[in-house]
Amino acid sequence: MMFFGLLLIIIIIWYFMKNPEAAKKLSEFQYSSEDSKKEALKILNEKFVNGEITEEEYLRKKKLIE
Repeated sequence: MMFFGLLLIIIIIWYFMKNPEAAKKLSEFQYSSEDSKKEALKILNEKFVNGEITEEEYLRKKKLIE
C-alpha cells in the first residue's frame, strides 16, 4: 500500500517536471480564486452598506465566501 503512495508521488513530480506549464496554470488558478473571493466580498459589503441585505444575510453569505 505504501508503495502505491510513493509511486503516485513520483508520477506527480515527474508530470510537473515534464510539464512546467501545468504548475504555472495551477498557481494562476489559485490566484484567480483569491481575486474572485475579494470581488465577492466587495460586492457583498456594498449590498450590506446600501441596505439591500440584512446583517444576518450578510454574515451567512460572508461565511460561505470565506
